[in-house]
This record gives sequence, C-alpha cells and structure tokens, in this order.
Amino acid sequence: MSPKVRLFMLEKNTCYLSTLLVVTMLFAPSVFSEPAAEPFVESVTEEVVTIATRRPIESQLLPNNIAVLQNEAIQRVSATHGQELLNRLPGVNFQRGNGQESLPSIRSPVLTGAGACGNLLIMEEGIPVRGFGFCNVNELFDTHFEQAGRVEVMRGANTVFYGSNALAGSVNVVLPASAPNSVGLDLGSDNFSRALLSIGYGDETRGHVYFTSANDGGYRDDSAYTQQKFSWRQEGTWRGWQVQPGVTLTHLDQNTAGFLTGLDSYRDKQQLRRNEDPEAYRESDSFRGWLRLQHHLSASEQIQITPYLRYTDMRFLQHFLPGDPLEENHQQGFGWQSSYQKQFSDDFSLTVGLDAEFGQGELTQSQANATQGSAFLQATVPAGLHYDYGVNSQQWALFSQADWQWHPQWRLSAGVRFESNRYDYDNHMLNGRTRDDGSECGFGGCRYSRPEDSKDSFNHASPKLSLHYQAWEDISFYFSASDAFRAPQATELYRLQREQQVADLDIVKAQSLDFGMRIRGDILNVDLSVYDLKYDNLIIRDSDFFNVDGAKSDSQGIEIDAKLNLSSRFSLRWVANWAQHEYSSDQVLSGVNINGNKVDTAPKFFGSAYLHWQFENGFDSELEWQRMGAYYLDPENQHRYPGHNVWHWRSSVQAGEDLKFSLRVLNVFDQRYAQRADYTGFTGERYFPGEPRAVHVGVRYQFR
Repeated sequence: MSPKVRLFMLEKNTCYLSTLLVVTMLFAPSVFSEPAAEPFVESVTEEVVTIATRRPIESQLLPNNIAVLQNEAIQRVSATHGQELLNRLPGVNFQRGNGQESLPSIRSPVLTGAGACGNLLIMEEGIPVRGFGFCNVNELFDTHFEQAGRVEVMRGANTVFYGSNALAGSVNVVLPASAPNSVGLDLGSDNFSRALLSIGYGDETRGHVYFTSANDGGYRDDSAYTQQKFSWRQEGTWRGWQVQPGVTLTHLDQNTAGFLTGLDSYRDKQQLRRNEDPEAYRESDSFRGWLRLQHHLSASEQIQITPYLRYTDMRFLQHFLPGDPLEENHQQGFGWQSSYQKQFSDDFSLTVGLDAEFGQGELTQSQANATQGSAFLQATVPAGLHYDYGVNSQQWALFSQADWQWHPQWRLSAGVRFESNRYDYDNHMLNGRTRDDGSECGFGGCRYSRPEDSKDSFNHASPKLSLHYQAWEDISFYFSASDAFRAPQATELYRLQREQQVADLDIVKAQSLDFGMRIRGDILNVDLSVYDLKYDNLIIRDSDFFNVDGAKSDSQGIEIDAKLNLSSRFSLRWVANWAQHEYSSDQVLSGVNINGNKVDTAPKFFGSAYLHWQFENGFDSELEWQRMGAYYLDPENQHRYPGHNVWHWRSSVQAGEDLKFSLRVLNVFDQRYAQRADYTGFTGERYFPGEPRAVHVGVRYQFR
C-alpha cells in the first residue's frame, strides 16, 4: 500500500471515530432520558438469544438448533480470529486462511466459490454485515467478536424472520449496551499485540463504547496485518418507545500469505513460513448503523422497527487466480426490519413483518502484469481490465409466524416468508470475452466473459414448522421442518467465464428435517441433534467453466454438545459432529461422474473436548483438544487430507477484584497440520499451514 493511500485510510478512519465520539458524548445521554421500559418478552431466567425472533427469548423455549457462546467463554478464549470462537460450537467448521481470512461451514462442506457464501448469514445485532447479493466468504472479520457479550449460532435454516442466505446456518454477534468498564492488552508470538477498551456511561439511559486495535507480524513471511474496530451501543426510551441505536466500524490492512503448494508441504518445517505470494494483500473497511425502535401499542401488542445503513469497501489481490488480478468492490445500502406481534391469549401469539433492503454495488477486476505460466494461460488471461460492472438490488419480504402453546408441555410454531429479490445489472465495459480494448485472445477467446446489461428477479415462498415438547423439567425434545432458499449472488450471475454469455440461474433450495433433545441439569447438560438436509438446484461451475444450477447434494448428521460438571471446580465438555455429505446428481468432472461421491472439504467427523478447572483463589484453566477428521480435496475423491489433532491451553488468574492476568498456549505440542487443504489441476495439493506453537499473555483491568 502506498504512503498516500495509508495516510488517506488513516485520516478517513480517524474522521469516522472522532465524529462518532463527539456525537455520542454530546447528544446521546440527553436524547433518551426516560427510564427504560420493561421488554415485551417471556420471563427469561437462563440463556437468552435474539437470533431467531429479533427479540430476547430463552433459548430452551425455541424448537431450533441454537448454540451460544457466553461472555465468560469469549473472554477465556480471547480469540485473535473469529474461527477460534465459532469452532467451539456444534456443527461449525470454519477453516482459517491467512491473517483474518476464513472459509465458512455450518452443517455443510466448507463453502468456496463465487457465491457459496450466500448459504450462510453473518450478522451483528441481527443486521447482516453484507448487503443482499454481495456476500463475501471472509465477512466474519467485519464483526466485533473480540468484545462480544455473546455469539449465537443457528444450525440449519433460520426462522421466517430471515430469508435468503439463512440457508445452512446463521451467526449473530451481540455487544451489550451495558458492560464493565475495562482496558486490556495482549502480547503474543510473531509480534502480535492488541489493545481493547470498553467504556460505559449513563444510568437510566445506558450506553457503551468498544474499541479494539490489533497488530500481527504474522507467522509466515510478508503476512502482517493491522485491524481496528469501533462499536457503540445504547438503550433508553423516548416518548414511550424503547430505543436502541448502534454503530460498528471496522478497518483491515493485511498482507496475505497464499497457499503452500506441493503434497504434504505443510509438514515441512523449512517451508512452513514461506510465502509464495508476497505481493498479495487485502484492505477492507465497513460501516453499519442502525436504530432499533420498540413500542407497546397495548398490553398485548408490540411493534418493532429497525432501520439500518451499511457501507463496505474492499480491495484485494487474488493470489489464488492466474495473473494475480486485483478485485475492488464496494457496496452501500439501507433497509429496515419490522414486525408486529399480537398476543391473543396466554397460549397464542401471531407475528407479522415487512422487511426491505435497497443496495448498490460496484465491482472491478484488473490485472497489472502479464500472466506467467503456460502458453494457454498467457494467451487467455490478459493484463488490463477484466470486469467493471454495477448492480442495483432490491429485496422485499413479507412474513408471518404463529406460536401456539396448545398444551403445557407442547409448543407449536408455524410460519411462512415470501421474498422478492431483484437485480439491475449494468456492464461498464465491452460485452463478451475480449480484452478491454476489444481485441481477441488466442486459444478461442479470453478467460473472462462479460454479459450484457440485464434485469433479473427471484421470488420464493418459504414455509417453516417446528414443535417443542417439554417432557420433564430438565428434558425437552424438538422437531423442525423447513424449506429454505437463497437467491443467486451477483458474482454468480455476472462474473462469467469462457463462452458463457448468460447465467440462467434460479434460486437454491434446501429442505431439512431436524430432531433434537436437550437436557438441562446441575450435573449434566446435553444438546443432541439429528438432521437430514437436501440441497436442490445448487449453483456450480461445470467442466466448461459455466455457472450453472441444477446440482444436488444430500447431508445427514448427528451433533452432540455435552457438558459434565465433575465437581464444583472441574467440568468436562465434549462437542462432536458426525456428518455425511454426498453429491446426488450427475456431473462429469475429469471423466468421472461424481454422483454418489463425498463432497470435497467435508470431513465425516470433527469435534473437540474441553477440561476446565477453577479454584477459589481466582485461578482458571482450560485444556482443549481439537480433532479434525479426514476429508477429500476434490469432487472426484482422488486426493485426501488425513486430518489432525491439535491441543491448546488457556489459563488466567484474578489478582484482586479488578485485575486479571492470562496466558494462552496455542498448538501446545507444535503439531504440523493444515488449517485448510485444497487441490486444483493447476497447482496440485495446496495448503494453508496451521500456526506453530504460539504463546500469548494478557492483562485486563476493570475500572469504575
């Protein structure tokens, strides 16, 4: 990054933060001056979540697969990457790339490809971090997970409160408006440093400001990054309305280390720190602001409206593609979430809602230098501009959900969501697969193809049904069935290759059945889930490099999250996942029909175990074992990663009422393993190597 660009980014982010701090301090405490009203929710005594209904509700009352990381666990992990947190939960298998990059997976193979990220919904405070149609597989780094009060994950399709993208799973990061004032400092291997600040204000009107700044030298050559995050939360009342505004800004400046190529290259200590793509980088900025308004129309009626704004800007060198082209994209938009709830009786309620979002996105891909490699690559991947287009998007959704407690032990929820999604695409370049000056490429044409301007729309109705049975005080069962969907992403429709001029794509659908059991006791807590998930009309890139739909896959799995309190000081937790993901439609790749093959990057087993102990003198410690099973690297099932075992140890000691020291040793036995393994016909086996043993120390001070 040039000095001028660095200075501009610094000035821009400083301006954001300064302006927001001034507004917060001058206006926020005085605007919302009335005492906070009691929330219109069921009495909550245990784990409270908002990921399913946008309002606080006790998780054990929901007939859904929801797992939660509470603040105590978040502080213990003190994650430097969101993957360290999420992979502690059942069904979650995010694979870490380099720096802050990752590839997501919830009840699915690890998601790759232009629009595969559309299968998951990543949110903060219930607001998606990316706009409709413009997802990014790395968007987890746009959340402020480092200072979260809790992180919620729903495996499988979400409720009717969310639509497109809430297909295989959802993540919601929650930062509270009220938390202890604190300052923290972390230092670690490879010149890692991080400062965290948490400051609250107000009494009847409460607010909180969070700031995190991290710098990492990287354990591989030329892989340093710096990242800053700022969040503001507040809650109060104004003229009978419960008001909860919030803002999050993030900035990432990262030098990226690419794949290590060569069979088992991750095992070679001499190669471990080598970076084959020293010129690669990623810069990303994001802003989200929202205002959640809630009002009681009567004792039995409630309305909630949440308008929001969103802006993201990213540029990164695509080191994983021939020619290392540069992608620049930005999106801006606004929308709202709204719902009206009517409690007809103690046993029956109805919620209806209207959501909308309007966005504008731009994407360019350009290449500065001539492509290196074979004569074919040099001829078909030219330097210059590859793509330059804009997309205006609209999303409208109408939903309804009925909740019926028809028996003291039985609770039924049924709902439907109708969603309409529209794109207006404008190509700013020449149509077709020529160079940017209109000249033809050799070997039949250029690799990249630009379709003509078009307007595309996708409509779908998605029903959901769930049943909850409280068998005994501490044991409950649930069943759910859903027909979820996602619309094609903009990159799947308009970022074409080879001879393809139009991507005639339709929505991706997923039909799922889910059965679960929960045990809540003083000694034993268990969450058990069994699911069957069938994907229909999956969007893939075929052997001709066309984006096509019509593919199918079947997934079945068992998830267990069990915690045993051995005594008042010792506990043992086990998280295990067995799953089978198979292609279930004909597709020929490299002469092989993959129908019936295992889906690549989908381990049959993965899980972890945790031994936790704490003593009255303030000492707290945890030993973690992570097990990753074997998985195939290609759809043809001809290349395989054998899996790995990794151990981590975390401990802390409370030195007085307000001071805490911590020590974390990651990869205790310095295991050689791959965070991600992959295979391509151009490179063969390639890997993101796991980080060698790393030691982190930290200190936290709470003040009043």
